[in-house]
Amino acid sequence: MNQKRAASSFYARLFSRMYDPVMRSFEEKILLQRRQSLLENLHGDILEVGAGTGVNFQLYSDEARVIACEPSLPMLAKAYDKLAAYPPVASIKLVHAGIGDEELHGHIPPGGLDAVVFTLVLCTIPNPELAIHQVKQWLKPEGRLIVLEHIASDKPVARRLQHAIEPLWTPLAEGCCLTRDTDQMLRQSGFEPEQEEYFSAGMRFYQAVLRKQYKVLTP
Repeated sequence: MNQKRAASSFYARLFSRMYDPVMRSFEEKILLQRRQSLLENLHGDILEVGAGTGVNFQLYSDEARVIACEPSLPMLAKAYDKLAAYPPVASIKLVHAGIGDEELHGHIPPGGLDAVVFTLVLCTIPNPELAIHQVKQWLKPEGRLIVLEHIASDKPVARRLQHAIEPLWTPLAEGCCLTRDTDQMLRQSGFEPEQEEYFSAGMRFYQAVLRKQYKVLTP
């Protein structure tokens, strides 16, 4: 599952330039407060998967040591620019890699991770089940999975519409899929929510803090 994109197409560069301006109003009105509530209390060693242009960087505390991986070079360049222009209080280490790339593995601390963060990225990862399996191995026993994602609609008509437009939408949105049941996939992958919320904002969203499930052995 190699995600690293060394070459930068014209469209990838255009997409990275457009991303923040297009999303600004939606972020400020809908997502910013939710991102903050999920990230501001995290501490220790944290992996942020698909950091994009660095939208989350200002929201981490000074007790956070963040490895921020991003497979798109144009998006990574925007993240570097943001770090230089607005230095965060957290320690942020940028890595040009996707979740399935070997380059990332060497950056994971030997003792494991205190948290893994997915925000608006599980929709784009080619094999999200494999990605979740990988981060499950990296998380400490007490580690937490942080998720803020849009998911498939629970309304039959809207769900059919999402399936109909997805073949056109996905290449235009740099791999974004509209029809993933990410909440169900996380449970099936061995995570259980400590807190979770569903909300609608043009699409259906899922926000959660999850922990690894452990089977209780009975005599």
